[in-house]
Order: sequence, then structure tokens, then C-alpha cells
Amino acid sequence: MRVTVLIPVHNKAPYVRECLDSVFAGTYQDLEVVAVDDASTDDSLAVLLAHEDPRLRVIRLERNLGPAGAANRGIDEARGEYIVRLDADDLMVPERIAKQVAYMDAHPDVGASGGALQLFGAGREVWRLPLTDDECQAQLLFGVPVSQGASILRRSVLEAHHLRYDPAWPRIGEDWLFWARMGRVTRFGNLEEPVTLYRRGEQNISHGRDKVKDHEVVLRHLFAQYGIPLSDEQLELHLMALKLFRRPPNSARISALRAWFDELLALNAARGLFPAEAFTRRVERAWNELYHYLPKYGARVALAHLQLSGHYPWDRLSYLMKVRVRSFLNTGRR
Repeated sequence: MRVTVLIPVHNKAPYVRECLDSVFAGTYQDLEVVAVDDASTDDSLAVLLAHEDPRLRVIRLERNLGPAGAANRGIDEARGEYIVRLDADDLMVPERIAKQVAYMDAHPDVGASGGALQLFGAGREVWRLPLTDDECQAQLLFGVPVSQGASILRRSVLEAHHLRYDPAWPRIGEDWLFWARMGRVTRFGNLEEPVTLYRRGEQNISHGRDKVKDHEVVLRHLFAQYGIPLSDEQLELHLMALKLFRRPPNSARISALRAWFDELLALNAARGLFPAEAFTRRVERAWNELYHYLPKYGARVALAHLQLSGHYPWDRLSYLMKVRVRSFLNTGRR
């Protein structure tokens, strides 16, 4: 058997039947599905047990272990050469497994890969991820390089390096930490086209949570994995690099962020944690993308960013003027 589709399930009864149907209706049929019910308190287990396809194996956990614990149990139970991950409220595109198996067969040095996500529900856009291993590795301090629910993993890599989720990791962001651990022993990649239909809405595990606090916990674990010291001040700066603000930025904070980015670049040059050119591009991308979040905090903040960037492009000055005029007009209407 070549493929195990691993689906952790916790209180997803309204969606899990449609999720399973999307797998079994796909073009790739040499598979098993391992659904791990993580001590659901709704009818998820009953829905799973009622499914007729003999390729489905249902694992019932007696106590709730969270996404990481459920995934670990599923990995332990998997028999396939490849493990394909899918969240219980999402859907596969019909050609997903066939395309991902073909990619992995053609890239034997890649231990995990994924593809884009097509959102549905409360959102319709497409989320794309880096395509090459260098770009994926360079992404690791700024976000996930592969979407967990769109991923395919080479089981031999997991077993050779004893790769599992750490029970000490937080329940939100455990995928990011797993990729960081995996990225130290293997290569990544992504298909450009969507492979998963991602249902965005209130059922998402992260819905309604404090993103800043969740990211604080994950970033502390992440930087510790790489042996990179992270003070409270640096943590706040890195949150700002991810467009997450503990407090409104000012000119001094923007200058401190530029210094933090330069420190990361120097550290990487000394230790070679990430591919040098790709990491430099990723850091500069984070710096440049931040600009569009700054004008609403005042012209001085945005101009400080432009000054540190060493140029004043007309499109950015125009954007600054538009945001400030809009803010002035809105204030006048109150």
C-alpha cells in the first residue's frame, strides 16, 4: 500500500462525512484512511463508524490528546509509504493524491511537500506557499513552509529520524514546530496548484483566539529549537515582523526591527541555519511587506520605514497619503 490518508478528528461531525467522501472519490485508489477520533464529544465517532468503505480504519482515543497527540497515533498506525494529511473539516481536490505521489516519486530527496489551499466558507482566496526547498527552509522563522492539511510525508523519513510531534508543544502552532524539526533532516517542496479545499469559519481550531499570545508561545519554542536567543524585546519585534502588534509601532520600534533583521542575517551568515540567499530575500520581504501596515499608525512611522529602506518610491508615498487622508476624513465624520 502506497498511501495512508491521516485525518485527526475532534468534534467535526457536521463535516467529516463530506471529508471522507472527497478522499474516496479521488482518482488515486491505492490507499487506506486512518481517522483518529480524539475523544470527540459530538457525533464524530458515530459518523466515522457508519462509513461503509473498508479502506477506512477508525482509531478511538480514550482521552483528548490534541492535534499533535492524535497525529502521532495516526503516524504510528500508518502502513503506507506516504502519509497524506487532511483536516476533518476540509476536502481534497480529486487529483490531489495522484499529483502529490507523482511529485514525491520524482523528488526522492524530499521528505514532505504540499500545495496551495483553495479557501471556501468564510473566504474564497487561494493561499500559496513557497515552491522550492530553499524558499521553504527560509520561511521557517516566519511561518509554515508547508500547509499541514495539504501535506504528504515520506514515512521512511519519519521513522529513520524518529520524527513525531512533541507533547510539550502548544496545541496551536504544533505544525510549525514539526516542520522546523523535520526541516533539519530533509527537504521540502510545494505544488503551485491547490490540492486542498480549506473550510474557513468558526469551526477552525484557531478561530476567536488571541493570535499574538498564540504566536508568542510558538515563537519561544521555535527559536529554542534553533538555539537562537530570544529576549522579550526581540520576541515583540519578531511578532511585528509577522504583522502582529503588542502595541502601536513608532519610529523607534521600526528602527529596532531593522536592527533585529540585520542581527538575524548576521547570525545566519555565521551559523548557516538557512539557505543564505533565500533567507536574505525572505527577511527583506518581511521588511517590505510590513510597510503597508504602518501608515495607519501615523506618517512618521511610515516615513521612518522608508528612510531605513534607503528609498522613497512614489507608489509608497502615494499609499501613505491616501491612508492618512482617509483617516483624516473618517475622523472628521465622527
